[in-house]
Amino acid sequence: MDVRFTQFEILTGAGTALVCLFFICIFSEVSAIEDSLGAEVTSQVDTEDLYWSSVEINGQAVTLNGAAPDVPAMRSAGQRARTVSGITSVQNDIEVIGAAGDCQQQLNDYVARQDIVFKTGKAVVAERSQNTLGMLAMIVRTCDTSIEIAGHTDDRGDSQVNLHLSQRRADVVAKHLVRHGVAAERIRAAGYGESQPIAENRTEEGRKRNRRIEFRVLGGTA
Repeated sequence: MDVRFTQFEILTGAGTALVCLFFICIFSEVSAIEDSLGAEVTSQVDTEDLYWSSVEINGQAVTLNGAAPDVPAMRSAGQRARTVSGITSVQNDIEVIGAAGDCQQQLNDYVARQDIVFKTGKAVVAERSQNTLGMLAMIVRTCDTSIEIAGHTDDRGDSQVNLHLSQRRADVVAKHLVRHGVAAERIRAAGYGESQPIAENRTEEGRKRNRRIEFRVLGGTA
């Protein structure tokens, strides 16, 4: 059998091999970057007083899993993960166990179903969210802990304006809860502006997720 290759076939084969090698190099580099980021985030999170934790890396996004004795420990782990250079978003799925964890789960579950809606660019709660605030107040009243109401925005506009807006919105929600029977000394309002995103701000869906009010159980007895 006379097996001969034309110059075109040889060049085509060589080109294909180079393309394959190119993509192998890219995938290897991406994997190495993910491994490096994962190791650094793990190192940061492992310094926290957690019962256990795990880190999942997808590109430059990180997901934290595990269990924490209280909300401050859970939140601190997320904040430490955000300090790692190269991380663009952090999804903190660490669970808080115990009485404080039960209260936190109730608040999380309800807010996931019934988000608090504000008028665009204002610290005014939309009419359709009034009943939501009433139900949240009822949940908070059953919790034997202090609660932080945390306001967040997306990254559109001036960062200082966003910070101020998030604080005003958190203050408004706190006032609503007090009017619904929650003791004022049990809650505190804090605005974080655009500093704690849970999704990419490059899409409308991501920005919508970042514009939010969170209820954070602080642990201990109020």
